[in-house]
Amino acid sequence: MDVLKLITELKIIPLGTLVSEEDVSKICDCLIKADTPIIEVTLRDERVKKILKYFKNYPDIFLGVGTIRRTSDIDLAIQSGATFIITPGFSEKLSSYAKQKNILLIPGIQTPSEIMQASEFGHKILKFFPAELSGGTKRLSAYKSVFPDISFIPTGGITETNIKDYLQLSNVIASGSSSVIPENFIKNKSWFEITKKLKNIKIIASNV
Repeated sequence: MDVLKLITELKIIPLGTLVSEEDVSKICDCLIKADTPIIEVTLRDERVKKILKYFKNYPDIFLGVGTIRRTSDIDLAIQSGATFIITPGFSEKLSSYAKQKNILLIPGIQTPSEIMQASEFGHKILKFFPAELSGGTKRLSAYKSVFPDISFIPTGGITETNIKDYLQLSNVIASGSSSVIPENFIKNKSWFEITKKLKNIKIIASNV
């Protein structure tokens, strides 16, 4: 299945910062049990770079790598079998490099100027980040008439409580959420609870 089709169908991209082989194994099990076979693993810890390779043991999981800031990050993501990458902001250099490497890049934006820049480089699906701190649903709603050809994946501060408000917007195709794979749950090895949160947010998203 095409990764964009999966994102559009699920309407949710779970985010996590995984730092060990066990984290990868257990979280992939959680994703499979919850029938949400996709994850954005963020490069917010140097240890993450050493464990991405273990995702190759789980070919049914669509791996995305986030917090991409360098071309070397893109190379690492590709070597790890990633099907998409996400940047926290828009970079002409990274956009061009991703096209050269033939991997889907979803750039992060906040402002109209950034949306126009990304659009000029051919990006029609953008990450709105950090969503809650950047005006949330009101701002995205205001963008609908100005940028009717752009779809958004809001991320940042989105939980099981407010995700429905975002997904109800016609210009939002999915939402990213780290609340379903909390770092403290990973540290405490609360795999059952993570699976439960994944199942719950999937139900919420599917009912929008």
